[in-house]
Amino acid sequence: MAAELKFPVPGEVTDEDPSILRTAEDIVALANAANGTSYTNLAPAVQEWARKKGLALGWGGVHFPLQYPNKSKRAGVVFVKKSPA
Repeated sequence: MAAELKFPVPGEVTDEDPSILRTAEDIVALANAANGTSYTNLAPAVQEWARKKGLALGWGGVHFPLQYPNKSKRAGVVFVKKSPA
């Protein structure tokens, strides 16, 4: 039985390891479930949704690295914890 897929929250990381990667497939599945869409990749609309949701949840940064060696396919989403003030 697979664990329920949830959007990452800043409490999942530490100051020593302040970032977390979610696969493109996970983020697309979350976006589709939340919005009733049927995207198959990290389309610009999915990226915008993930960025807005991540920042609203308190992440300091949301990044979409390329999948090496592909120059157009996104590997997933990296969420980075806010730096302590």
